Amino acid sequence: MSKVGGARPGAGRPRGSVSRRGVEVAAEALASGMTPVEFMLAIMRDESAEPKRREWAAEKVAPYLHPRPTPIDAVVSIDLPDTSTAEGIEAAQTKVLKAVAAGELTPSQGQSVSMLIEGRRRAIETGELLARIEKLEARDK
Repeated sequence: MSKVGGARPGAGRPRGSVSRRGVEVAAEALASGMTPVEFMLAIMRDESAEPKRREWAAEKVAPYLHPRPTPIDAVVSIDLPDTSTAEGIEAAQTKVLKAVAAGELTPSQGQSVSMLIEGRRRAIETGELLARIEKLEARDK
């Protein structure tokens, strides 16, 4: 029995294809000799244009004139125990968890610090595994 309804492979407009409205806007911009941003600003400022078209132009040109600010990472200060052993890493993770629970760190800050601690754990684990492999290889020779 064939599938009824829903998305079908190959249906709809191909990805990346330009809509008729997009082609019209690009053609108008090229004909006027303006850059796309200048063209959108002209539409937005044209008081005789339809309000919907002016709103559309304002929405499209806004990211070029008012880019979103990039987030700035906050400096996190937390006193962690020595992380050169498995016990120290466990204690450090516990301390981070308690700091998040107490509101001293935000959850995203706690996650970032925990990822750093996890990276340290993996580095230690990798070093220990390499030492064990070398010991086994030396024993088998």
